[in-house]
Amino acid sequence: MKCILMNKNTKVATIEIDTKFNIIKKIYKIHNIAYAPLLLKNAVEDKSLNNEKELNKWFKGRGIPSWRKDIENLLEKLNISSPEELLNKAYALSLSDQYWIKELKQNVEWENINFFTNDFKYKGYLNISFSSSSNEAIDIKSPNNTTDGMLQKAWIIEKGKRVLVKGTYSPSMQEPINEWLVSQLCKRLGFNYCKYDIDIIDKKIVSKCECFIKENEEIITAYDIYHSEKKDNHTNDFDYYTNILLKHGINHAKEELENMFFIDYLVMNFDRHLKNFGIIRNVETLEWEKVTPIFDTGECMECDKTLDEINFYDRTGKFFSSVEMPFSKYLNYINVAKFDISKLDGLVEEYKSKLIEYRKYTDITDKRIDKLTTGLQYRIDSIKACK
Repeated sequence: MKCILMNKNTKVATIEIDTKFNIIKKIYKIHNIAYAPLLLKNAVEDKSLNNEKELNKWFKGRGIPSWRKDIENLLEKLNISSPEELLNKAYALSLSDQYWIKELKQNVEWENINFFTNDFKYKGYLNISFSSSSNEAIDIKSPNNTTDGMLQKAWIIEKGKRVLVKGTYSPSMQEPINEWLVSQLCKRLGFNYCKYDIDIIDKKIVSKCECFIKENEEIITAYDIYHSEKKDNHTNDFDYYTNILLKHGINHAKEELENMFFIDYLVMNFDRHLKNFGIIRNVETLEWEKVTPIFDTGECMECDKTLDEINFYDRTGKFFSSVEMPFSKYLNYINVAKFDISKLDGLVEEYKSKLIEYRKYTDITDKRIDKLTTGLQYRIDSIKACK
């Protein structure tokens, strides 16, 4: 099927989509490489890379992964054999960017179909994802076809706002409380962050956050940015990445990255992979506007550990190309002196109250609560000791 890849109202490329295998089989013509996904732009500029392969990497990366929790139930209810079948439904629209795909001679406009300004039905998908039983029909004309990540997710609309609902995967079911905790840390410290709240759906604990990009913006992940230039052997990952952002006019990049990794140090977030942060680009002007707010920090506070395994002294997390960086080494890249730790006074007690409040929806015992709160206090005190 011959199609046009669009970025809002701009033609990016004419492509061939194999509808049987749901892949981009061929790129016939690139119309505006500046408006293309950065992964494709990187490939065009680096002749050692295959354009079709890189564009498919981007295309598949937009979809629901095969390792998502309870994916079999979701596929059964949607009556499909694999999540790839959803990739090109609803014009491949997302709420993370403005890319979409239309058939070559199809007469349709972005203004009439995008999910930033046009409502969509979501209750069927929400119920399939979070309810134990649901017979409600599912409308696949929604942004829920393009939600990556392992956690169950669903975009909904609340008071006109696009809101992402996320579930849990760990036995402790801590993730939504972890997201709330990070929101509180960021709020107190004055960081730029995506605000998460806790809610209950069908007796299941979930987190909720508003979409943090607008209809003329897109998220470019750190993964794409990191691979947009050749890295020399003399520059560390942190400086290499921030230097790229500085070249594009993001003047506070270093400060924002320090804030994010400082939060990761405090809560021992082990999942800051390169798609869990990035920048926001204006798709009209192509200006790199700012660093993304701190988001997706649920995989922290030893949520995947049993009671006996919990250890807040030191573990490892993802730090650019290092997938097992000791958290203690994060401090080598952070100016700890600039943070007013006294702003966190009383937060541990507030965190404990929240753990107790939602205990009936999680697998968090009194002993686990004691370990979590003691651990958080230890992490905070360790910063005080550095000053």
